[in-house]
Amino acid sequence: MSRNGNENNESQGMLSKVEGGVKKTTRAVKNQWPRVSRVLKKSDDPIEAKEYAEEEVKDEMGDQVREQFKKQLQSQASELSENLQEKKEENADKVHSKAEEAKEKMQDNLLELKKGLSSFKESGEQLQEKINDNKKNNRSTIKGANDLKGAHNLKSYDQVKGPQDIKGVDHIKTYFN
Repeated sequence: MSRNGNENNESQGMLSKVEGGVKKTTRAVKNQWPRVSRVLKKSDDPIEAKEYAEEEVKDEMGDQVREQFKKQLQSQASELSENLQEKKEENADKVHSKAEEAKEKMQDNLLELKKGLSSFKESGEQLQEKINDNKKNNRSTIKGANDLKGAHNLKSYDQVKGPQDIKGVDHIKTYFN
């Protein structure tokens, strides 16, 4: 009995699904297909009714095809738009990541340059200190412009020694003196 009960439940469930589908189909046909009353109002005899019905069906089918085509185009356009938006976002992410990498590299290079300049500066300061120390220590050996002799320091002709000022043998010191 349980088997027959299950079959009845399944058949009733299937029947309700079919009825629901039929109702939906009739509503769709009713909304989409030309109304019989419109066709009958336009025609007086059955031949005209057939012609009007054919025209109405053609018009309605054309409208349906246009609508479907329009929906298809819109769905494809929206899909392409979504794809484009995704690509834009991906590219924006890539650009930002590349910009960050470039910024980091630039910062690293600037730090290296700063270190190089600081060592160069230290070397220059050390050189300057050595030069200053040498100036202080060697002040007496390095002569300036004031230390140069002028024309008044030149000997005149009477101050130059002559042959009589040459010392002779008697002025030479010997081992015994």
